[in-house]
Amino acid sequence: MKKHLIAAAIAMTACAAHAEGDYKPFVMFDAATEQDASHYDSDKGKSIAREYIGANVTVGVKGPNKMEYSIKAGASQKDKDGTQSVSNNLELKIKKSYALTDSISPYVSLRLGEKLSSDGKHFTHYAVDGGVKIKLMDNLAFDTGLRYRNALSTSRYHKASGQEEYTYESIRAHGMLLFDLDKSNTIGLRYAQSTADNYEEERKGWRVHYQHNY
Repeated sequence: MKKHLIAAAIAMTACAAHAEGDYKPFVMFDAATEQDASHYDSDKGKSIAREYIGANVTVGVKGPNKMEYSIKAGASQKDKDGTQSVSNNLELKIKKSYALTDSISPYVSLRLGEKLSSDGKHFTHYAVDGGVKIKLMDNLAFDTGLRYRNALSTSRYHKASGQEEYTYESIRAHGMLLFDLDKSNTIGLRYAQSTADNYEEERKGWRVHYQHNY
């Protein structure tokens, strides 16, 4: 699966670089800081909540009928108390937006990704997003929505207690302010919070965002 995702990433990057006509390439960078749910660490004899920092690069194209195709590559690092220091993620995304009114644009998207951990474990996951972008001013918008995410296979993953199986399943809500610097450049600030079976996937955090449209 990983080879297929890498091949798709190369193809999508090439398309973005050579897109013409109704297809408009874009590139996006974001950085995030997150914290998982507090849990009791028996080895340390206390409750802890791990801190995460992460960064992502997204390359894609906007096509006719408000369609969008992109590939995202990113990395996340836990604090020194984490049992796993670094994980990488590669994700394909197809997004469809709708113009409900001049200022309200609902959207849905599908994602397919591969997560690779520093301990050598990796697995494929999928996600479904839904939300709405609301134009507040000519250069200011608010984006809010929900994401459902899960692993394609759940047989190898367990709860932190080690007693019950769990999935990569989580539901995330977000709210984000977007400010257009000009017609080609947008910056944003997002807060998100997710709920999950496992404390490592139950997170809250902030993300800063920059997008350049060609």
